[in-house]
Amino acid sequence: MTSSSSSCSRPMGLRITTPGTSRLKTDEVDIEVASFADRTGTGLKWSLSHFRSQGPDAVEVQSERAAEYVFTQVPLAGTFEAELNCGTQYDGATAGLIRPKESSALFRFNHSDNAMFGVLLPLTVLEQWFGGDVPKGARDLLRRVGSATLHRPSPLPLYLRQMLVSSLENQSPLRHHLVEAAAIQVMGFQIDQLTAFGAPTFLPHELQAAREAQAIMQANAMAPPNARDLAASLGISANRLANAYREVFNCTLAQGAAQIRLQAACGALQAGASIKVVALQAGYSSSSSFTYAFRKQLGLPPREWLNARARRSK
Repeated sequence: MTSSSSSCSRPMGLRITTPGTSRLKTDEVDIEVASFADRTGTGLKWSLSHFRSQGPDAVEVQSERAAEYVFTQVPLAGTFEAELNCGTQYDGATAGLIRPKESSALFRFNHSDNAMFGVLLPLTVLEQWFGGDVPKGARDLLRRVGSATLHRPSPLPLYLRQMLVSSLENQSPLRHHLVEAAAIQVMGFQIDQLTAFGAPTFLPHELQAAREAQAIMQANAMAPPNARDLAASLGISANRLANAYREVFNCTLAQGAAQIRLQAACGALQAGASIKVVALQAGYSSSSSFTYAFRKQLGLPPREWLNARARRSK
């Protein structure tokens, strides 16, 4: 992996080893990638990557791994955009499933503290998962390396992301197995999207309205507009917007708003804001109601969540 600040012209180098941990730490950046092999014979691999700097930066990931695999990534903190060597571009919100032609990529981060979860599955193992009877929609994945990169964008459902985050925060001896189970479900969902069939039921402008609704909520993260106000501002009925949003993001508008608000609250807590202040900013009537909602979604109350992140960053 190499890293370059947006104001630098020469990158610094870090090569990833799998499994294991690779790290680069300078005065400007701190990059750590931890990769894990499966323990239950699934053939699946997963990784945790952390990138911390003083501001927006770019990270070039270099690997000698042959591109005979599929992967997906989930942002855990911050956001990212990526561009593979072949030119294929994707972002963390809708990374979906990717079978690369080449394994190197450039990641652009817009925050000072970023983390992502990656899941990788060799093509040979994928074929074994289907027991030799690969559904039509997934057969392109098994075409051998040399063809163009295959990318199928798809947002991860909110419930799967919550399960993943909860597994990562778990401190019991079963943590590795819980994370691996979450990784299997994340990868399984993305593969399953390739087997879906049927004609689209939404018009292009309705799907675009759903994406614009997401952008508006993100711009007002601590107090996202309600569905009726969003629909009115976008010139679409509330019902059609709600259905299109579910189609694009695999969750309801209310769930999407809650997730956006929670991510903003996490960022404020990490920046040093008190629980009481964050609760009020996020529209909760009390610190206890905020703590209840926080724990329900992330599995830990705010204070314990902050302590867990502090321990991992040491």
